[in-house]
Amino acid sequence: MSDSLFPAHITVDRTVDLDGVAVLTAAVTVAPETAVLDLPKGPKGPDGPPGRPRTTFQKMGAIANIAARPTGLGAEDCGKWWHRLDDNGMDVWDGTGWRHSPNAVGAQGEIAAANTITVTDTKHDEKLTAAAVEISGTGAAQQMKVTVPAGPTGVTGSAGESGQITASPDYDPATGVSNRAPFGFSVAARKFRASSPPNGYGPWAWYETDFAATVEAATEKIVAGQFTVPALPFVWRPIVYGHMFCSIDSSDAYFRASVRLFTTEGVIVSGFRSKIGTNANIYTALAPLYADDESTRAVSPTSTYATVPAGQPANLVVCVERLGANFNSTVKIGFNQAAASLVVFAQPV
Repeated sequence: MSDSLFPAHITVDRTVDLDGVAVLTAAVTVAPETAVLDLPKGPKGPDGPPGRPRTTFQKMGAIANIAARPTGLGAEDCGKWWHRLDDNGMDVWDGTGWRHSPNAVGAQGEIAAANTITVTDTKHDEKLTAAAVEISGTGAAQQMKVTVPAGPTGVTGSAGESGQITASPDYDPATGVSNRAPFGFSVAARKFRASSPPNGYGPWAWYETDFAATVEAATEKIVAGQFTVPALPFVWRPIVYGHMFCSIDSSDAYFRASVRLFTTEGVIVSGFRSKIGTNANIYTALAPLYADDESTRAVSPTSTYATVPAGQPANLVVCVERLGANFNSTVKIGFNQAAASLVVFAQPV
């Protein structure tokens, strides 16, 4: 909007209200010749909503002559026309008045065949929000496909009963459920399933006085301790860590510290072997190891080697064994109770 300049007389009055605050009132008086001037135009307003689409012409019927033209028409009737029979012309209403075109109407054509529309497909999808209609074909025989959106959202229903996860079609039963098994999504199977606990079930731990008394003897095997893990409701494999002082008094032999499953002759689940020529006390670290008396064994999450059946307690036997080809029956091995420890986890299989 452009600025407008005009002479005026301004009067400012000052008064004080009940709170002692000064109030200024300005009065503007313009000359009479200025007061009659038109105010400048304001800014252009936003565009209005688009109007409804209309056909160019819409035939309404036939009239005998100009005198028979209908009355009471307005802007909303723009495009309507009537066939004038006296001169075979068109009387068109343009929204404000009549426009006449003589001899504009030709002879009537043949009556078209009745049209039929066959609905070939109706699709309902609750994810859709807008309806759609697709019409195909030409002539009197046409086909129509209709997409029906979901209706308005209804009221929230009552909470359903809790379902069983393992009964869901999104659950993969290939991996059995074990105690403390975490629940997660398998990218390979594209389903949810249980997996083994990352550190197994436990731990159970024993220390120093839980072991046998310190001993040194010329023997093939010393039992340093026996420990029991209670029965568990699943098949599991021991994961065993520990520390213990061991010794051998020969430079021609070596010892093996081991944790065996169930008996002194059972499979080895943790161990350490000294070098030949050791002749001293060694603070030995026991680490998980799956082996027999001959060699180390390969295991996998599904193998049954070195496992404990469900519902059965497990006895873990800690041994110090005298080994080597060049020793005799007088070579001594030893175990010291000081700082001995054992930590056991149960890894579900």
